[in-house]
Amino acid sequence: MSSQPTERSFGVIPVYRKDGQTYFLLIRHNSGHWAFPKGHAEPGESEMETAQRELWEETGIRDVTIYPQPVFEERYTRSAASDPHQTVAKTVRYFLGIVRDPRVRLQAAEVQDYRWATLDEARATITYETGRRLVEQAAQALERQEHWASSP
Repeated sequence: MSSQPTERSFGVIPVYRKDGQTYFLLIRHNSGHWAFPKGHAEPGESEMETAQRELWEETGIRDVTIYPQPVFEERYTRSAASDPHQTVAKTVRYFLGIVRDPRVRLQAAEVQDYRWATLDEARATITYETGRRLVEQAAQALERQEHWASSP
C-alpha cells in the first residue's frame, strides 16, 4: 500500500503600510494564480531563511522584517508533476513580513505580475480560498499586534 507523497514550502505574507493603510503583496505565478511568494527549502535552510530567500528571489524585496510568530499554514492537495494521476499533500507555512521599501523586481522565470492590494482587493484577487483565508488571518493578526500596526 503506497502513501500519498508530501511536500513542504515556506513563504512570506508581505505587508506594507503607508498613510495608515495596509497593503499585501500578491504575485501572479506563471501558472496563472495569484498568491504569496513561497518555495522549497534548500539544504540547511531554516523555514524563515527559506521564506526570506524566496521573497527576495521572486520579488527582489530585501528590506523586510520577518516575524517568527504567528505562522500561517495552508494545506491542499495537488497533482504530482511527474504523474497527473497521483496527488501530493502540500503544506505551506507563511510568516508575516513587514516591508519598508515596496519596490518590486519580479523573477520572470516564475512570476508574471504583482500588485500591492488592500485587504478587500486581496480578497478579490487571490485565486484560491485557502489563500483568501490566509490574508484574513494575517489581517487579524496585524490588528492584534501593536508593533505591527504602528510599523512604518
